[in-house]
Amino acid sequence: MSIKWITTLVLLCAFTTLALSQNNEGMITYEEKINIWKNLPPEMEAMKDRIPEFRSSNHELLFTPKETMYKPKERTKEELEKQRERRAGQGRRGGWGRRGGRGSKSVVYSDLSAGVTKQSTEFFGKNFLVEGAPKSYKWKLTGKQRQIGEYLCQEATFQDSTTNVKAWFTPMIPVMTGPSNYTGLPGMILHMDFDEGTRTITATNIELAEMDATLFKEPTEGKKISKDEFEKIREEKMKEMKQEYGGRGGRFHRRG
Repeated sequence: MSIKWITTLVLLCAFTTLALSQNNEGMITYEEKINIWKNLPPEMEAMKDRIPEFRSSNHELLFTPKETMYKPKERTKEELEKQRERRAGQGRRGGWGRRGGRGSKSVVYSDLSAGVTKQSTEFFGKNFLVEGAPKSYKWKLTGKQRQIGEYLCQEATFQDSTTNVKAWFTPMIPVMTGPSNYTGLPGMILHMDFDEGTRTITATNIELAEMDATLFKEPTEGKKISKDEFEKIREEKMKEMKQEYGGRGGRFHRRG
């Protein structure tokens, strides 16, 4: 091989390394959508013509190789006005969708270097500050690929006792994280699908840029509690909901 080709290869590797290093900081906007119709218990099927099919919200993920923060995206005046109109309509129809458990105020901070997460969340009218190590997910790579925006993504799946999850991640953004506290894949998660579209999380805007360290603020609101303690509270509430609907209640999806 000639010195010219060797030099070209060295430069190409250097540019590739530089490009990837510039892709490890930034902000991603995600749209979270819940399919309300799919969550309806059988006895409420007749209500479909009175309620919207989806409930959506937007969140932001700020990230660097050392830390991340996932939080609700601040709404514009126009969005707030639309929300007020929707709530007024929900009030006339009996207030569907106002019940607790949505976690819309949840803020998740992760110290990637220390392996610690802190999540401030509202759960059925109570505020909690959940601390602990990131949950370990048993991901399985499927070999499938798809394009999301400018990024080539790979599919990974996992299944727990209640939920089937598909995630699409891209090694082109070399940070092992994603929305909420989903992590453990060799690249950024850009799309997640829970139980065949019952809930989805999709990246709608990606901005790669050097991040100001002061933007990353650990949450402090709520009663301090371990992840195990929070899981017990959540499981008890799920049992109550099943009893309320006679064991036929709709799915109740965990939020990371």
